Amino acid sequence: MIREEINDIIERRQSDFEKISDKVWEFAETSFLEIRSAKIQADYMEKRGFEITMPAAGMDSGLVAHWGTKEPVIAFLGELDALPNLSQAADVAEPKAVQPGTPGHGCGHNLFGAGSMEAACAVKEYLEKHHIKASVRYYGCPAEEGGGGKVYMVREGLFDDVDAVIAWHPYHYWDITTSGRAITSAYFQWDGVSAHALHAEQGRSALDALELMNIGYNFLRKLVQEDTRMSYSIIDSGGKAANVVPDHAEGFYQLRHPDLNYLKEVFQRVIDIAKGAALMTGTKMSGPFVASSYANYLVNNTLNEALRENMEELLPLDYTEEELEYGRKFLAVGTHPQALEPYRSDINIGQELIHSDVCDVSWKAPLTHFFGVTLAEGTKPHNWGTVAQGKSDAAKRGMHASAKLMANLALDLIENPELLLRAKAEFEERIKNNPPYSSLMEGCSLQDYLNV
Repeated sequence: MIREEINDIIERRQSDFEKISDKVWEFAETSFLEIRSAKIQADYMEKRGFEITMPAAGMDSGLVAHWGTKEPVIAFLGELDALPNLSQAADVAEPKAVQPGTPGHGCGHNLFGAGSMEAACAVKEYLEKHHIKASVRYYGCPAEEGGGGKVYMVREGLFDDVDAVIAWHPYHYWDITTSGRAITSAYFQWDGVSAHALHAEQGRSALDALELMNIGYNFLRKLVQEDTRMSYSIIDSGGKAANVVPDHAEGFYQLRHPDLNYLKEVFQRVIDIAKGAALMTGTKMSGPFVASSYANYLVNNTLNEALRENMEELLPLDYTEEELEYGRKFLAVGTHPQALEPYRSDINIGQELIHSDVCDVSWKAPLTHFFGVTLAEGTKPHNWGTVAQGKSDAAKRGMHASAKLMANLALDLIENPELLLRAKAEFEERIKNNPPYSSLMEGCSLQDYLNV
């Protein structure tokens, strides 16, 4: 049986990927700075016979590992970046920073990348052994949490020859993704003229421009579609002295909507409000400086159904009593302490992929994405609890299971060309029925992001 063989390959080598995951957890590098994390992955993949491209798409921490010379090309996505200010001791069921103010893996990307590598390596080993013609590719993607590493990869054409993409994400339940909102995040700055508040007429207040911007932004809420989400934060209010007319101010604005093209329309209105605020105050507006902009998710039901069949065969997982006891510690401090068991095994379909650049890849090739259980029920993402569980045996059990799902689905696509053809036909139909893909990051550079 193919599944038994691929699962055996994964089980024989699983300690390799546990070590990589733990190392990336310890490095805890933030967006575009994941150099050590990418290198440890690249070194391992090269040792396993993959051809390495690093840097990739102009990103020092971007990584592409490729094996094979024939079609189809099956790709696996991994992520690298940690989150700022989430330092947390491993296995401790309460907030306890190792070094306050430093990053931590609050979204499980250490497991994400290692699990996807694990799947890619297993498929490559199986294909080599059985002399099957196909290609396997792993993408180590920087800056999902902000900066959009995959958008740069898409822009550089790194997915143009891919036939199908398989991705997952650590979470506290099993779920196959069917939707995902587009998101755009941008900075605006205003520069005026400083003056003593007693002679304010001699100045031009950048703070006034920022406040007028926020008033206009808030009034815009009732003029857009109801499923638009709008938020903002004040980055620089111009200083702490009330008797000085501020000559600089800055705000950060974020928009979400299920459709990127509608989001672009709303974003243009936001730009107009920013210009109007400058005009009303006699200041100069600079921007927008787009920090990140991700598309909405283009679902592929053909791949999702094939993935669901694999999930039904694999689940539930068999946890040890030690793992269950460990999970109960975190269950008790999560959002669902009343749950009977810490680790869920039911299969859900329909969880939204919350603003991820995985969505941009879904516009370049048929893609399926799922959430795999690595956390106790009720653990919040982007939270100390996710960091604390990131090196646990239960988390690694979920990572290995997710690798098996991805590897088996990849072999389904390679061994059953009809399945891949149906997935590609569905993809082409969805592309035909949507406006052409384009990103608001089209003119952005990595240096622009780092400067902001």
